[in-house]
Amino acid sequence: MIDLIQTLGSGILVGLVYALLGLCIVIIFKASEAFNFAIGEFLILGSFLFYVLFFNESLPWHRALPLGVLIFLFFSYVLFFDIDLNFLIAVPLGIAAGLLIFCFLFFGLKLPSLITSPLIRFMIALPLGLLAAGIVGSMVERLTIKPLLGRSPISMTIVSLGLGFFLRGCIQLIWGSHSYSFFLDLPDITIEIGDLLYLSDPIWAGILSLLTFGLVIVFLFRTRWGLAIRATSEDQSKAMAFGINARFILMIVWAISALCIAVAGIMISNFGALQVGMSYVGLRAIPVVLIGGMDSIGGALVGGIIVGICEALAGSYIEPMGLVGFKEVAPYLLLLIVLFIRPYGLFGTVRIERV
Repeated sequence: MIDLIQTLGSGILVGLVYALLGLCIVIIFKASEAFNFAIGEFLILGSFLFYVLFFNESLPWHRALPLGVLIFLFFSYVLFFDIDLNFLIAVPLGIAAGLLIFCFLFFGLKLPSLITSPLIRFMIALPLGLLAAGIVGSMVERLTIKPLLGRSPISMTIVSLGLGFFLRGCIQLIWGSHSYSFFLDLPDITIEIGDLLYLSDPIWAGILSLLTFGLVIVFLFRTRWGLAIRATSEDQSKAMAFGINARFILMIVWAISALCIAVAGIMISNFGALQVGMSYVGLRAIPVVLIGGMDSIGGALVGGIIVGICEALAGSYIEPMGLVGFKEVAPYLLLLIVLFIRPYGLFGTVRIERV
């Protein structure tokens, strides 16, 4: 019984991280009915952006300068066309943003030398890293998704597949394919009760993932921007008829999704090392959202916990029987079983279409 409780607890902690990945898929699907297959690449990219800030990993000028130019073009474009600022104001603000990003990437923040406490350094680097990830998500939406608005959602889904390969190539070009040591050294909150032992890193991962999940829920259901996002998710044409800028809302949704993926990526990287090959972890979002329901935010939380528990049980009780690697396959087998019973997932909306 102790072993079972230990396994279930560990599965829930990992499942909360999976739930956050599932949330990123759900909010994009609700807003545009498109599935983001580039989630694994966003996970790696968000982790690397945080890594640059937290560990002071500076980039050479020929790699930092193109990113600064992209930020300048993006900010100027959004401020002028989407927020309707004056051209003479939008361009200088874009230049300032691009120069700031270049300085951060080329010189580094020098946080390790300025701040010795890992916790304080983490609290400073995390918001900056998440902001950078959100900006990248916005840039991707402006460049690849916005031109496809009004077309079939399958077009956006196909573009996200190509986007994943493109982002992976960019990450390998900038940071290479080798592994990076990733150890946050957060305060030890290991829980030991009798024979039960839950290590500090999975607990931190569960806490931060659940906190991020909760903040997104509060944003969606307690703010005016969240109301606009939910209205756009229900019907883009009606939302635009009531004066909601659906194109700008979709950019915000992609930014929030990239931000949440970055949190999950940072927590997963803290389990071991950071490398480009980690992108396969993002595929865990597929059984999460299909089990919970593609359009259900609560289903993402339940689906993530179910997948985490399924993975933990398979690793503890089935793999020792000789089925090595069954832990990786178990969530997808569970997905097939659930879809046979409930094709729209446990909490997904059942759609009845007239033929």
